[in-house]
Amino acid sequence: MSSAEGSDNVSNQIKISQDVIELQQLVAPEISQIIEMRYNILSTISSEQPIGRRNLAFVLDMSERAVRNEIDFFQSQKLVSVERQGVVITEAGKNALGKLKSLLYTYNGLEQLEKELTEQLHLKKVFICPGDMDMNYEVLRFMGRSGAKYVLSVMKYKDTLALTGGNCTAAVADEMREAFYPDVYVIPARGGIGKSHSTQANNVVAEMGLKLHSNYELLHLPDNIDQRLLEALKDYPEIKRVFTRMDEIDIFIFGLGRADVLADWRNMSAAEKKKVLSMGAVGEAFGHYFNINGEVVSPSSTIGISIDNFKRIPHAIAIAGGAGKAESIISISRIRDNIVLVTDESAAREILKQLKTSKDSNASDFNDDEV
Repeated sequence: MSSAEGSDNVSNQIKISQDVIELQQLVAPEISQIIEMRYNILSTISSEQPIGRRNLAFVLDMSERAVRNEIDFFQSQKLVSVERQGVVITEAGKNALGKLKSLLYTYNGLEQLEKELTEQLHLKKVFICPGDMDMNYEVLRFMGRSGAKYVLSVMKYKDTLALTGGNCTAAVADEMREAFYPDVYVIPARGGIGKSHSTQANNVVAEMGLKLHSNYELLHLPDNIDQRLLEALKDYPEIKRVFTRMDEIDIFIFGLGRADVLADWRNMSAAEKKKVLSMGAVGEAFGHYFNINGEVVSPSSTIGISIDNFKRIPHAIAIAGGAGKAESIISISRIRDNIVLVTDESAAREILKQLKTSKDSNASDFNDDEV
C-alpha cells in the first residue's frame, strides 16, 4: 500500500467514526479522558519497561492506588504482564497502543489542528502525534515513525539525504524501516556537538544509511572547529566529499532547539548568551540563532549548511516537540515556505495559542493607533 492510500484510509476511518465520537463527547465526555489516561500509561510502560508501579506512578504523577487499578485492568485484558522486574507490555498491548494513538488523533481533533498549523505557518505538511514528548518518550517514537514514513514517500533515485544530530532526528533513524536505496547518499549536515554519542549526527547518519542500504559519508570534525583549521582540512578527500554534497541536498531532516538551552549546550559564554538573547533569539537550527520572525540574529560559526542552501532544499523536514519549542517552530517556519513539520500535540496547541495572542495584540495596537 502506498503512503497516499494509507493516508486516505485513515481519513475515511476518521469520517466514518466522527459522528459517533461527537455523540460520545456530548453524552460521555469522560470517555476521552479515560482513553488519554490509558494511552499515557500504556505508552509509558512501552518506553520504560520493565517498570515498577511506584516508578510508573511517579512518572505519570498519579497515585499508586490509581496506577495499580489500571495495571490490574490492563492485565485482565492481557495488554501488560506483571513480572518480577516490573510491568512490561505484551504484543496485544503494542497493537492496542497503535490503535489508541489513532483514536486519540480523532478524539483530540488533530486533523483540524494540522490544517490550522499548515495554513497559519505556510507549511507543506504537518504531522501531529498525540501527547507531549517531554512527558512521554513513546510520543517521540511516534514522531520518529511519522518522519521516517514521510522520507520514504518522497525519496527518489540518487537523492542526497542530510541529517543533523539530536534526539528527534535520531528517532527518525531508529524508526526507519529497512529499505533498499543503493544509489542514495546519506550525509551529516553538521559536525559533532555535545557529549551524547548516540545522537551525534555521524551516528544518526550511519544508522540511517544501514537501514536504507545506501551510501553514507561521515564528518569527523567537531562542530565548533576553528575556521583556519577547517580551511586547511577542506581538501582532505573524505571531508571534501561531504562538503560537496551539502550543495546537493534533496531531503533534509533537522531538529530545533530553544536559543537559551542551545547556548548553554554549546558552552557559550554568559556575555555571548546575553547578547544573543537580547537580540531576540528564540530558536536555534543547524547552528543559526533566529528571532520570532525567522531573521538570523547570530549566524552559524559552525560546520553545516548555510541559510541559502536551506532555502533551496526541496524537502526540508523539521522535527521537534514539547510546548517549549513553540517559538522555535514559529521562527523556522518564517524563514521559508513549504517546510514539513513533525511535532506533538503539546507543541501544536502552544503554537496556535501564541499565534492567536500575537494576532490579538497586533489588533489591539492597531485600534490604539486609530484612537
